[in-house]
Amino acid sequence: MKRLIDRLCKISSSHYGKPINSQKIILTQKELVQNHNTPLPEKFLELLHLYNGISYDGATILGITSASRGFRDITLSNQMSPFKGHPHLVLLGYDELDYLVYNAQNHSYQIIDKEDLEVLEEYSDMVTAILHILKI
Repeated sequence: MKRLIDRLCKISSSHYGKPINSQKIILTQKELVQNHNTPLPEKFLELLHLYNGISYDGATILGITSASRGFRDITLSNQMSPFKGHPHLVLLGYDELDYLVYNAQNHSYQIIDKEDLEVLEEYSDMVTAILHILKI
């Protein structure tokens, strides 16, 4: 996580959502499960406590909607995602060409092509996957 934070701090043109409290995270986890998505992975929860969404150069890491920020909501995004109906997947972010998805079946972070929904890359480490989608 430190490597991600260090890289993010060096980018002046990125936007970050303010940290989110545990109560909102718990509510979001429940909503995801009720909508037949897998809960957010532990490492991603750690990130939400630091940054409630990240936006950089056309790429987005989803956050939990709050009245103060305009980041896309992770629950709503998953309800509308092409992965709806795949309860082992949860959408975490995207760029212009790809999705960042957590696959709970094999405990991996996947980069999936938006056009044909093919897995392009698979990472065991969240930080590497996020750096890939943000292209930093």
